[in-house]
Amino acid sequence: MLKKLLVVSALALPLTISQEAKSFEFPEKLPYGDVSANVSFYSQYVWRGEQQNAGQSAIQGGLDYGVTLLDTYIDFYTGIWGSNVSGGTNPVSGNELDYYGGFSGAVPFLEDYFSYDGGFLYYDYPGMTDHNTGNGERNVDFFEYYGSLSLAVPNPFTDIGISYYYGFSPSGYQADNYDYQNVSMEIAIPNTPFTISGAAGFTGNEMEGGNSYTDYLASLSTSAFGLDLGLYYTTVDGYGDDVDMDQVTFSIGKSF
Repeated sequence: MLKKLLVVSALALPLTISQEAKSFEFPEKLPYGDVSANVSFYSQYVWRGEQQNAGQSAIQGGLDYGVTLLDTYIDFYTGIWGSNVSGGTNPVSGNELDYYGGFSGAVPFLEDYFSYDGGFLYYDYPGMTDHNTGNGERNVDFFEYYGSLSLAVPNPFTDIGISYYYGFSPSGYQADNYDYQNVSMEIAIPNTPFTISGAAGFTGNEMEGGNSYTDYLASLSTSAFGLDLGLYYTTVDGYGDDVDMDQVTFSIGKSF
């Protein structure tokens, strides 16, 4: 959130007893684009079905810049997002910083129904190396290139959205040529402030240890008192018989 600063100066001129103070105000908005921020508390950080902090809570937040290049059809955005991580099914611990940028907008001639989003995402784990390699030399940071297509379903009763996401990383965290697909649906419950959603994600390669798995998510979300509230259930199929992947988490967040 941009905060306005007020600077007041009084200049004394020769042979003048007093003079009205002059003031300068920084602009409330950037000349091009907008800046936004968000902060959230999560009882557990779960990413694509994997625990990221071993049953501990997480504080997450991000800062974004966006600008419209072609009204309705092309918006450019970039940002940074961070969270604490402390082990779990993902063995790293410390902090995660994600840097991203891309383009989004409505699909021409189908702007009432379809929208797109595409760009890159860089996962950064400062100071960490992959100790599973035995020598700790491999850096766990990696790029992911992504694209998504969303459909707003025409419906006289409520808002329904369906999205498809595809991400590819040449050197993913646990394996080379890692790709991920996700299909999700979001439905606003009529005459209530609640939204329900569900999603299924699929890894497209053999992860380290032979794991190639599917993750599922169901959620209930709403807004109250200026806060965003969410309740989530996640589970995984095919990750490993000796790993309990069922998670129930909640979140409280605020956007600025």
